[in-house]
Amino acid sequence: MSALPKEIAQLGVHEKLQLVEDLWDSIDQDLMPPMSEELKAELDRRWAWVQANPGSACTPTELAASLGVRL
Repeated sequence: MSALPKEIAQLGVHEKLQLVEDLWDSIDQDLMPPMSEELKAELDRRWAWVQANPGSACTPTELAASLGVRL
């Protein structure tokens, strides 16, 4: 990937994150590829596990801490 344009490189972290969010929101959902049946099945399996094991999942903050990162 090429270097960032000067205007983007000079943005602060929050501004860059907002730009990413704006770009993501600008993607036409109709142009996104459909979810595969395999992915849907995996998401359904994981959701069923969460529902069957309340309290077993960790929060995003706990996950970040276990990975040694900060949110």
